[in-house]
Amino acid sequence: MLELLTYPPILKGLIVLLFAGISFPITGLYLLKLNLLPLRFMLMHGAIFGGALALAMQLNPMGTTILVNLMLVLFMTRASRTLRVDAGQMSTFFMVITISLAFILIYKFNVPAKDTLSILWGSLYTLSWYEVAGVVIFSLMILAFQLIFNRQLQAIFFDREIAFTAGVNENAIHYAIVIITALTVATAMKLIGALLLDAILLLPALITAFKVKSFHQAIIWSSLCGGIFAIAGFFLSLAFDIPASSSIAVLASVVFISFVIFAKK
Repeated sequence: MLELLTYPPILKGLIVLLFAGISFPITGLYLLKLNLLPLRFMLMHGAIFGGALALAMQLNPMGTTILVNLMLVLFMTRASRTLRVDAGQMSTFFMVITISLAFILIYKFNVPAKDTLSILWGSLYTLSWYEVAGVVIFSLMILAFQLIFNRQLQAIFFDREIAFTAGVNENAIHYAIVIITALTVATAMKLIGALLLDAILLLPALITAFKVKSFHQAIIWSSLCGGIFAIAGFFLSLAFDIPASSSIAVLASVVFISFVIFAKK
């Protein structure tokens, strides 16, 4: 099975999943701590809108998707804070409007729906070396962000008002978190697809909730679990000739269910 790594597409997939598995669960922890779970649904719909826009205007799909998601999170965050509306409610509004605009573009420009919706399944083995380098750099940026702002993040997740009075720039860090989330979701959908996004983004973070009690330990264990799921799922997919995204999702789900049963006992 190891001889398959001599093929560039397989090797690219391994490298990307390793770095994504280690870094992306950190973003999942941010979503859980800030109660921003509805945000990922908005970003999924935004990705479909970005894909439809790119196909209609003959633009780069990946770049357009990332740009659309960045604009969405900035608008959503600004609107929710200005209007004092819950971020989850505001993300629901943007989720509805983006999918509506996507179908308008598909209808008006005769965009093949199957091409637009292909982002739901991902394309791990079609990445170029430039895209692989981009994922690696972005993963290192997530790790660096967590390392540099670890204390500020712990303060914000404990209590925003206390963090603000302690001198933490809560507004700037909050914007940084939602931007990182948007980029993570867009990248993860490119790798494993929107339908299996939570396998690498949220399940490692949820599993650590059964084992650790401090934020520092949660970061370490979620990264460790994400890396193990990504690599183990990758080799399981090669051994059984199944999609890597599906094997990662099944493996993470089995471990999650085991932790739930063990926690109850």
